[in-house]
Amino acid sequence: MKSRFIREQKTICGKEYMEVDLLHVSPAEHRASIRRKKAFASSLAMQNCNERNSRRHLHWTVAENFTERKNHTQLVHLTYAPEWLPLTEEEAERIITNFIDKLNRRQAKKYATALKADPSNPGGVLPKVKYIVVTEWQHEDKAACLKEVRYHHHMILECDLTTDEIKDCWSTGRGKWREPLGLVKCDRAEFNKGSLAAYCEYITKNPKRRRRWRQSQGLRRPTQPRPNDGRYTPKKLAEAATLYIDDAQFWENRYGTLKLGRGQVRQYAFTGAEARYNEITGEWHVTATFWADPRRQPKGKTHGRKAGT
Repeated sequence: MKSRFIREQKTICGKEYMEVDLLHVSPAEHRASIRRKKAFASSLAMQNCNERNSRRHLHWTVAENFTERKNHTQLVHLTYAPEWLPLTEEEAERIITNFIDKLNRRQAKKYATALKADPSNPGGVLPKVKYIVVTEWQHEDKAACLKEVRYHHHMILECDLTTDEIKDCWSTGRGKWREPLGLVKCDRAEFNKGSLAAYCEYITKNPKRRRRWRQSQGLRRPTQPRPNDGRYTPKKLAEAATLYIDDAQFWENRYGTLKLGRGQVRQYAFTGAEARYNEITGEWHVTATFWADPRRQPKGKTHGRKAGT
């Protein structure tokens, strides 16, 4: 019996981004049922529960749910004036919850009349804002040489509100008693080959700081097809990690065309690969990333989301 197997696991995020993992698995993981293999695929983002894979899980969620085509995605940074600075994590979470509620009410009020009059929307359903928000802070610890970092929030936001309307919601009180909670910076999201990986890296850059992230309801999970344990051998994986790690033709020959079923395909371009070597076990783990440029998809084919393989 083979003592080592190499797993090929694809993670398809939306219509534009895909990652392929090549890694060693045990014979028990190879023999596992389809359900257990899917559970293994889902756990790739949280292997060893370390900081790097937590960031990876965040990146997958962002790539699956936020795209450049809609042109409504904004990167929002929220800070507090000294008099409104929360003292606890619970208070910070309560404030950000109130802010999200205000955004939803403002958007509902803005489009209520138009949507209810729309014959294609007979129920008058008002869409809510879509978001991922990371709350970050750090308490002072002189023994560990850690300086205090005040509570602040990083947000990826998709909504139909202007920058001024978003800033108006970061406030407390009403009418003449209304006061801003602090400073708000809004920037239009700049995607790099279908990804906001750089921004996800930025908002989780310091592993020593404490943070908590949450998301709006209804966000989709990335698609992870059934893994393939028979395509690579340890020798071929080592070659991919060393000889071909930056060879775009090598990777695109293997993963440049994704079959979606019913004769539909999606064309991917190689954007990069990372190889990590475990000196204790002598095993490689390669992660390759790909981008499906919407402008260069096969004509006459649907640029669909559902992946068959």
